[in-house]
Amino acid sequence: MKVLNKPIKVMVIFNTDGKIEPVKFRLDDKVIRIEKIMKTYEEKTVGNKRVVFVCQHNNCDIYEIKYELDSKTWYLFKK
Repeated sequence: MKVLNKPIKVMVIFNTDGKIEPVKFRLDDKVIRIEKIMKTYEEKTVGNKRVVFVCQHNNCDIYEIKYELDSKTWYLFKK
């Protein structure tokens, strides 16, 4: 996996129980649909809380996207 740490636009569902579900995101001019969320966890880096999603696309492409809670910004961390 290649580390990018690039800001991206993400379409998400915020459930009433507080759960965040990313649906798709835009990478350059391409829309990537998230077929499966393989893993979700929280991390705290230099005081910044982030929710990390390891996602699968096309049954083979793995992406790691992060949502920074304080700035409300999404990042494509690994591709």
